[in-house]
Amino acid sequence: MDDDFVLENELRAVANLLDPVPPELLEDAMQAFTLRTLDAELALLAFDSWDEREATRVRGPGAPRLLTFRTAEVELEVEVSGPRLVGRLLPAEETDIRVQRRDGEQRVRSDELGRFTADALTPGPLRLRVVPHAGGPVVTSWIRV
Repeated sequence: MDDDFVLENELRAVANLLDPVPPELLEDAMQAFTLRTLDAELALLAFDSWDEREATRVRGPGAPRLLTFRTAEVELEVEVSGPRLVGRLLPAEETDIRVQRRDGEQRVRSDELGRFTADALTPGPLRLRVVPHAGGPVVTSWIRV
């Protein structure tokens, strides 16, 4: 395994010497990364129960995963348990919520209390996208379920 890393590092050094990445390409890549949420505000992960050391270890692997995402105006509380996601939008309102996957999306609707459910989730990354009545679109960071 170590020989593979040595070979990879040697090849990387040769490629950097013979065909370096143009500085303007690096700048363009940084600009693209900065603008990745231009069409929606990013709701940052404020809480993840997988980060809680003691409680998670005691409960074991079958415990649901609890997550909280926040912006200045919106909060999304989510519980992932197997193939099911249950969540709540705060402030509470009826609106469409998209559970986005790399291979598509599932549309669900929150009720008047802000509650929503998505079923039949397959393992892998997902994010939520919501357009609250007051304000623009909000997307969560990607999480793996």
